[in-house]
Amino acid sequence: MIAIIADDFSGAAELAGIAAARGFKTEVQTEFDPGSAAEVIAVDTGTRLKPEAEAAHTVAAVTRRIIEAKPAWIYKKTDSVLRGHVRAEIEAVLDTTGQRDCLFIPANPSKDRLIVDGRYFVSGVPLDQTVFAHDPDDPRRSAVVRDLLGESARIRTPDARSLEDLNHSIAPATLAAGAADFFGVLLGGSPVPPARVRAEVSLLLCGSLAAWETGRATQMTERGFTVRTLTESVSADLWQQTRKLMLAIGKPPSVDVARVTEQLIDSALPLVVNRSDVRIGLEGGATAMAFIRRMGWTRFEVIPEGHVGVGSLRPPGGPILCVKPGSYPWPRDCFP
Repeated sequence: MIAIIADDFSGAAELAGIAAARGFKTEVQTEFDPGSAAEVIAVDTGTRLKPEAEAAHTVAAVTRRIIEAKPAWIYKKTDSVLRGHVRAEIEAVLDTTGQRDCLFIPANPSKDRLIVDGRYFVSGVPLDQTVFAHDPDDPRRSAVVRDLLGESARIRTPDARSLEDLNHSIAPATLAAGAADFFGVLLGGSPVPPARVRAEVSLLLCGSLAAWETGRATQMTERGFTVRTLTESVSADLWQQTRKLMLAIGKPPSVDVARVTEQLIDSALPLVVNRSDVRIGLEGGATAMAFIRRMGWTRFEVIPEGHVGVGSLRPPGGPILCVKPGSYPWPRDCFP
């Protein structure tokens, strides 16, 4: 078994989707279940927005349970732009496993997110000059990786200008950590034919400010979605008339993102309760976690639909959930 420890649900789903697309039997769990028959288990610790000490304690506890299951190896998934308690959580894993050090590569060259001379660039723009500088929970005020990470003699973060730069040999005493591209290179495997699951209607929940500010409304309108924000009403008639509906927080005046996210879920639940014929897109880790918590789900089969950067998940007896981080666009074939 290969274990992934992620600090939010969308990150866990993203890497689980990569594993499923390579032919591995994969699950996403919010509570680690060592009795699973899955070959790859991605565990969401839900620690992105918790206080640092609590996050480290939670990650250490999850790591101890995973070690007892004797995994082949552990990958520590982090946010690609280092939001959250990256250093503290990596060190919690190191302290628990007894590994010597960590090779940490948060860059995603396939998404044009590169580390050059120790600085992080998104599509050629320094990180602190992008939309992430205005993140409501963890604004990125520097492009220097060492500033974002903090000092740690046990964590090495090499430059990553291309996918070729992600080819590293990892000794057992070294923890591998970072974003999706590095995990994909380490995992290996060959793509399997996608198993696309049809749905009658599609509902997209966008709780990501980064997604909204990069033009998600326009992108999805062009793909046939009707877009509504929290300031606009959504009637039962509208849901019946359209096959594609996007509900979004927009750019809310409130800085209480958690409260706004719950309002988004409140608007969505009446549309999907007791329906299995709907494909639900969940954009942003906090949005995904809030939705599945309200539904009471803790364990998800991963469907190898082959969507890059998206995990296609199905809870027992439930609908298909397409989950991804908010800062990447939706693949065009995810909502046909």
